[in-house]
Amino acid sequence: MNKNNLWWLLLLVAAVLMFSNAVSAGEWNEKPVMCEQKEIFEKIMVERGEILFSQGDSLATVRDPDEPNGYSPVPAILPIRLYYNPQENTFTFAEYHASINSVCILAFGNSFTMLGINS
Repeated sequence: MNKNNLWWLLLLVAAVLMFSNAVSAGEWNEKPVMCEQKEIFEKIMVERGEILFSQGDSLATVRDPDEPNGYSPVPAILPIRLYYNPQENTFTFAEYHASINSVCILAFGNSFTMLGINS
């Protein structure tokens, strides 16, 4: 199986697990995230030496007070970005909210490696 087919297979499995009603063990949790105006966030990425490495659109569950469980049944499409500093091996995963010009940091850290690539 080539790399491209493996990624599609992993994506399919993840989608099935996320959207399947048969998976009853999952539960929604909340964690604090730090958000900042886009221009300030981008300045911080430059200061950290992190460059935009990859991006995509995420399907994110968002709050909806009109729904019985408090969450919208229709996911919001939000740009997700991975910033990376190859010299320091640091990374930042961020989510962009265009409607409020805000970027939220979902995760950041160090020891970033790409699977299948020798350092």
